[in-house]
Amino acid sequence: MSNDGGLQPIDELRAEVSRMLDSLSPETPVAATVVFEVARDKENTFLHRTQELADATRRLPGCEVFVFHKHKSFQPDERPKGIGYFIYEDWDSRDQFRRQWDSEHLKHFQYTVGELLVAPPALNFYYGSSSDGHSAKAPVLRTGQKRCWDNSGNRITCKGTGEDGDIQAGARPSGPRFTDNNNGTVTDNLTGLIWLKDANLFGDVPQPQAIELARNLASGAGVLNDGSKAGDWRLPNINELQSLLNLNNTSGPAVDPDHPFTNLVPANYWSCSVVAAAPPLGWYTALAVGPPVFDLRFNSMRMWPVRSGQDPKVPRTGAEQCWDLKGAPTDCKGSGQDGETQLGTPFPEPRFTDNNDGTVKDNLTGLLWLKDANAFGTRSWHDALKACNSLASGHGELCDGSKPGEWRLPNLFEMRSIVDYSQFSPAITKGHPFRNVIPSLYWSSTTVASAPNLARFVFVGIGPSVWDHKSVLLHVWPVRGSK
Repeated sequence: MSNDGGLQPIDELRAEVSRMLDSLSPETPVAATVVFEVARDKENTFLHRTQELADATRRLPGCEVFVFHKHKSFQPDERPKGIGYFIYEDWDSRDQFRRQWDSEHLKHFQYTVGELLVAPPALNFYYGSSSDGHSAKAPVLRTGQKRCWDNSGNRITCKGTGEDGDIQAGARPSGPRFTDNNNGTVTDNLTGLIWLKDANLFGDVPQPQAIELARNLASGAGVLNDGSKAGDWRLPNINELQSLLNLNNTSGPAVDPDHPFTNLVPANYWSCSVVAAAPPLGWYTALAVGPPVFDLRFNSMRMWPVRSGQDPKVPRTGAEQCWDLKGAPTDCKGSGQDGETQLGTPFPEPRFTDNNDGTVKDNLTGLLWLKDANAFGTRSWHDALKACNSLASGHGELCDGSKPGEWRLPNLFEMRSIVDYSQFSPAITKGHPFRNVIPSLYWSSTTVASAPNLARFVFVGIGPSVWDHKSVLLHVWPVRGSK
């Protein structure tokens, strides 16, 4: 694979694979095999480089499997010139594999491995289903954060920090995030949801009125001319509203800066979700900074109607009950509350799988969590990052074979993904197999970009996400990509 002028074979291969990836949908699981015939006197160098590749790859989100071992499938009637080696990798989605394909560590391996081989490698792809048949039903979305800061809020280089801006875990769109449908609606290409283009058609209203206004919305209101009828639109639940967010903003609304929406300002927006622990309260999103918090449902905020598009990929909140404004249980029928609509990807049965190695898999998101939810006690944000980055098999009851660098402090969306909004103390689905879950505050790896001496946390007792100074001591719950 030396450069002897013209296009290198590896460049041709990379271009061909990129075209193949472009032809797949973003959520398609991808697996690949590569067979190498390694020169006998280069075997140790090959193993060293392959181990470096494996270590870097296994840190990436969505990597189900990455293994390499000797391969003996060469023609039996002749002695092979080299030693056979086989790599197998399996990814939850095309987009997650693409991050590996475009990574510098893979490119370095591809452009240097040729000098160790006696024949070109044989590469094959397989796609359409994952190796274990349990791909994530609702992958966690990327937060959008791309920068990193120290405890004092100073910008730093991201590499090796384990911060959200370093890892950038989560699903992302393969093209533009939003499509203006030129009929008063905007499609979110990442989630499949369709939003009203005018983000402030109705002004500030209480939650019950917001639910009713959204339900009665139809083509002809404002600039809406999509042919919709009353009942097609609704007030989004808290997970749907949160799915719009991009947390890289230092000012303005926490939405992708290239969005096509009108009248969008950093205001508070109602969801149709009610706080299970205190039903006079409802969940809303503070669009200036992003986290879901709550307020009395008769207070007035903005509203942003939504309707379901093709195959929406936002998970359900878990809500199943409905309440009146005083907090008394009420019949869900006709309420328009989250407990009636129950929209989104359903929780799988079981929601969680105990792997009996100190880890638990969330079958909804594909994420792998440490079974012990209080293995590190309380730490400052910086120390929480270090604790997760250095976590490895052998710590406490963890015996999964993991190495330092494979675990991380979850970003805000990953930390939120474990919340079940029908539960409280803790707000996690009943029957979960975790140990030592503290119904308190857990750090995420996501900084508040507009005030970078602050970082975001999730109150696992009820579910809100707020922030605090990075020096404050909060709980730590490590996560890693699925296996």
